[in-house]
Amino acid sequence: MSCVSRTGTDGRERLNLDSERVLAWDGCINVRDLGGLETDDGRKTRFGVAIRADSIRGLTDEGWQALANYGVERAIDLRADDEVAEDPPDAAPIPVVRVPITPWELASLREGWPSMREGYLALIEHFGPRFAEVIAEVGGADGPVVIHCQGGRDRTGLVVALILQLVGVAPELIAADHAGSDASLAPKFDKWLSEAETEAERERLRRIFEPAGRTMVGILEEVDARYGGPRKYLLEAGASPESIDRLVLRLRG
Repeated sequence: MSCVSRTGTDGRERLNLDSERVLAWDGCINVRDLGGLETDDGRKTRFGVAIRADSIRGLTDEGWQALANYGVERAIDLRADDEVAEDPPDAAPIPVVRVPITPWELASLREGWPSMREGYLALIEHFGPRFAEVIAEVGGADGPVVIHCQGGRDRTGLVVALILQLVGVAPELIAADHAGSDASLAPKFDKWLSEAETEAERERLRRIFEPAGRTMVGILEEVDARYGGPRKYLLEAGASPESIDRLVLRLRG
């Protein structure tokens, strides 16, 4: 089954949300396997290696069972300490590795994102060591790993974009996958906007909720231009060559 369709009226590839990549885990709304994406050598990324998701704290009993049936070995939680404190985790049936990526630690993002592009580039610039930790965790696992933040779009999306760029997935396909989160989260974004009490708050939320898929190609181009590509970026951030090679071997083969 094809995982990407070209039905977009703007000529860009869009994620086919009916594809086998989309996983139905009750209680989550933004779950996709990173398998099935074409790489630059004509192969496709492997299923059952890495999954992107919104917070698995929302899973119902049925959702946890679906996760277990998928064979998930561990979860990587990118949420910040204060997010976890507000939503304390119950005892999860799998190991959870915390790798907090906290945008509001950065002065430039404390009051919200000036734009999606600026926000993403700030995270790339400041959180390289955390991204390197995720690479090591995914590369070192034997079974599927789920990577999540709160909504599964921005922090998770940047990690996933670096992973897919490492294994040779084209930027346009990475952006198409990323745009799938815009579609999955649209009802939640609309609800938050409707609940905003002031126009200033609505404007802040609109900047945060700016469609992210179309931003991603430019972000990956910046990683190439500034750092010489994802591998060099991650090596400079502290990833070992072995951890990168293990991840590539697992996901691309």
